[in-house]
Amino acid sequence: MTIHIATSADLGTVVRRGLRDPVCFISDNWLVGPCSSDLEAHGRARCDFWALTGRERTRFTGSFREVMKAIDSRQRIVLWASRLGSDTVALWALCAWRLLRWSDRPSLDLAVLGGPAEADDASGVGGGFIRVTPADVRRSLDHVRSLSLTRVREMARFWRKLSGRSPILSGKGGDGAARARRQLFELGGYQASFFPRFDGHAITLSRFDELLFSCLAKQGSTAVDVFVSRGAAGEELRNKWVSLTGDIFLSIRLAQWAKHNGGDPALLSEPYRAGNEMMAARYKLSGTGRKIMRHGLTGIAQGAPLPVWGVTAYDPAAPWVVEDGPAGQRFQRLGKLATQDAK
Repeated sequence: MTIHIATSADLGTVVRRGLRDPVCFISDNWLVGPCSSDLEAHGRARCDFWALTGRERTRFTGSFREVMKAIDSRQRIVLWASRLGSDTVALWALCAWRLLRWSDRPSLDLAVLGGPAEADDASGVGGGFIRVTPADVRRSLDHVRSLSLTRVREMARFWRKLSGRSPILSGKGGDGAARARRQLFELGGYQASFFPRFDGHAITLSRFDELLFSCLAKQGSTAVDVFVSRGAAGEELRNKWVSLTGDIFLSIRLAQWAKHNGGDPALLSEPYRAGNEMMAARYKLSGTGRKIMRHGLTGIAQGAPLPVWGVTAYDPAAPWVVEDGPAGQRFQRLGKLATQDAK
């Protein structure tokens, strides 16, 4: 018997239609939010990040347990993935979890569907959607390849690095330009965009938060307003980031800033349309928020914490900041110099 596991709900649906066989998957966007090397902790962290309750939480935990049951089985597994960044991260996690259960013979095959083509993905972290038909799935059965133990171990190492307690680009990772490791370092650059920056004098907002703040109107904006915001900041946020993070992440991040720092938040919020997550509240910069935009943060703790895989941006207990240098980005932990440049 062969078990089929897809790296996303979209792939799971089309693979099920193509094969007319059961396919399990975890419906999630693996490019945002926390992760953990501990399986139980990982599932809880994902539910909490998306604020899943009731039936939604039950469905998520049910699909997660179904995947774990498949991982535990002795059966041959075919992993169905794409080159999208979220699917890549999910693939690494599945390989790592399978290796924990069957360290010598993971018995994993891989089928890659859709795009984007490597040549069309300048960032190295594909986002958006793919177009795959059930007929494409059936044709892909002729191109399923067995993953060697060496390759499975490599992807498991990537997952451990991604879910580790330090940013991907914060340590010596060997040759960042090596072909087999390139996407790991591209994902590290993506991760770095959510961390505050340091210019040698001041700590400033992460690139993502800077764009988010720049898209807020003086009279207030909903997450939908931010999404459709005109101007260079809105265009970059929409075209470069939302295809990776998803639009719901905008509302999550705005709410995090509005709730942070007690009586002196960077964003002020007021209820707008209950029941619609993207329009539940309107946000605008407070006096503190305007000062942050002009002069930077007074300290790491002034920023709203954001889990990004195994680490947390704006965490006073682990104050990582990003610096730009001649060789590219590098992480510095305040008081400790990071050692890995982004190539």
